[in-house]
Amino acid sequence: MISALVAAILFAPNPEVSAQSPVEQAESELASAKQAFLDARKNKSNLEEATFKYGEVVVNSPALGAKEKYPLALALFRQTLAINPKNQAAKDWENQIVSIYSSLGREPSEVDLSTIK
Repeated sequence: MISALVAAILFAPNPEVSAQSPVEQAESELASAKQAFLDARKNKSNLEEATFKYGEVVVNSPALGAKEKYPLALALFRQTLAINPKNQAAKDWENQIVSIYSSLGREPSEVDLSTIK
């Protein structure tokens, strides 16, 4: 009797598993993949925007000295360009900062952005 109950429980249809045909399953997986792709593109766009805005705040900050703000801003604008090489505003800022360094006869210093929390 108990073994019959156990067998009934083990082999009963699972209500959480739908009876989709292979075509319906593939269609569902495709829809999920499309949504994941769109979400990733949106998140990348948000990251680009946030990185660029941070760079602008840094470069325009009166609280930071030139030795602090220009290397950090340059790194942020370059990160923005790594996300989207067509971001013209980031290109313009990068060129302007590199031009400032060039006029001083100096090379821009590198900043490790991985330390930003």
